[in-house]
Amino acid sequence: MTKESHFFAELYQAYSAEIEDNRTDSEGKVVLQKRLNGLRSQFDGYLPMMEDNPEMVSVVFHDAFTFESRDMVRAAIGCDPDDAGFPSWSTLASTMTVATWAAPFVDRALADETGDRFMVIAGCLEFIRATDASKAAAVEPDADAHERPEGDEDGDGDEPGDLAEAGDDWLSQQGFDSQR
Repeated sequence: MTKESHFFAELYQAYSAEIEDNRTDSEGKVVLQKRLNGLRSQFDGYLPMMEDNPEMVSVVFHDAFTFESRDMVRAAIGCDPDDAGFPSWSTLASTMTVATWAAPFVDRALADETGDRFMVIAGCLEFIRATDASKAAAVEPDADAHERPEGDEDGDGDEPGDLAEAGDDWLSQQGFDSQR
């Protein structure tokens, strides 16, 4: 198990909750890939949140990275982003493969002044999720899990109410009243 800094330990809990909130619909059906596709189609709208809420934007990169060398990412996870030992994205990216479908999202994130830091955080969160069995949720796999997230070929995408409902559920879990 990788020892995370306080920053990553807390942020991973929020990231994991984001993944779980998107995993199933109100009927318990696994809809993670559909929801991820929806988030990816709206990625540019999430970019302003990269600095203040990286866990909410990082879900776009769910299953986007394959880690070839784990030492650097383990070292990064042990740091806070403001620490001198926190790597740049280009350094971290040299130790992993980015899925082809994710490359345009990486490029768009890196175009922002906070994008380099964000991409390292996103990579670290995905590494923790992928490698720490005690934190990874054991759920039934999403049938479309490795589909290219462009469009929804079968025509049964999320209805706008599904996302609104998920948002209302999350707000009520945080102690806020629903807007509905």
